[in-house]
Amino acid sequence: MQGFLKGWSQKAHVQTGLAYYYWPQVIGESLKDKIEVSHVRNGVLWVKTPDPALAHNLTFFKKEIITKYRRFLGENTIRSVRITIGALNAVDGHKTTGETKKKPVRSHALPLPEAIEGIKDPDLKQAFSRFYYAHQAQK
Repeated sequence: MQGFLKGWSQKAHVQTGLAYYYWPQVIGESLKDKIEVSHVRNGVLWVKTPDPALAHNLTFFKKEIITKYRRFLGENTIRSVRITIGALNAVDGHKTTGETKKKPVRSHALPLPEAIEGIKDPDLKQAFSRFYYAHQAQK
């Protein structure tokens, strides 16, 4: 994956998609619906939470978050974590009440490429589908 991303100009979108995908494994089940990944830019992972106290406590775990992401994404992908306070987005089934949908819903009429259709893991398939549709929307 790192070799694929090296020369690609849109790699920030892929890094953000992978950060979304691995977030529940990095932060844990109890916090995954209370804190969300905003984006990744220049090696900085931006996360958002509506709770100021949780944001303050999260600052003590920045090194652990970076270490876990390095295990999943490689050494130099995530170098720092920034925490912001704000309302969570209700994106792809994640509601602010902490509920998640069971099946991903495709809101676009574009057919997915065969390579994405062949992915067995539903979460990974959803992450790549989300990336594909975002990339197509930019065209």
